Amino acid sequence: MNKKELIEKVTNVLQGNDIRKHVAAQKTTLHISDDYGNQSDFIIKKSSRGLLFTNKDVSTILDAVLAVVEDSLKRGEDVSIHGFGTLGVHKRAARQTLHPVTGESIEVVARYVPKFNFGNLLRMAAKVYEMSLVDEENET
Repeated sequence: MNKKELIEKVTNVLQGNDIRKHVAAQKTTLHISDDYGNQSDFIIKKSSRGLLFTNKDVSTILDAVLAVVEDSLKRGEDVSIHGFGTLGVHKRAARQTLHPVTGESIEVVARYVPKFNFGNLLRMAAKVYEMSLVDEENET
C-alpha cells in the first residue's frame, strides 16, 4: 500500500465511522434597516458544527506525524505507539564482509540504522493473516 492508498483508506474509515472535525463559526452581527429608518441589530452567536475529514485533511495529518517521527529519530529519541510498536535508532557495529563480485574482504564502518519493534496488536494482525492463509489451504 502506498501513501495515497493509505490516505484514502484512512479517510474512508473516518467518514464511515462519522468522525468529524470541529469547526467553529465566529459571532456575527447583522444590521438591518427598513425604508422608514428603523434599524435592528441581530446577533448570531458562535456555533459549532462538525465536518467530515477529506483526503487533504488526512494527508496533512499524516505528513505532520511523519515529520514528528523523523525529527524524533534525528534527535535519537524513540517513538512508541501503544499496541503498534516502537521506532528508534540502533547502532550497527563495524564488521568485515566479502565483496559480492570480487570476493575480497572489506570493512563496513559502524553506523546508525532505523529499527522497529512491533507491538502486540501488530503481532495479532499478522497472526490473523496467517490463520486466514491456513484456512484457505485447508479448503483446497
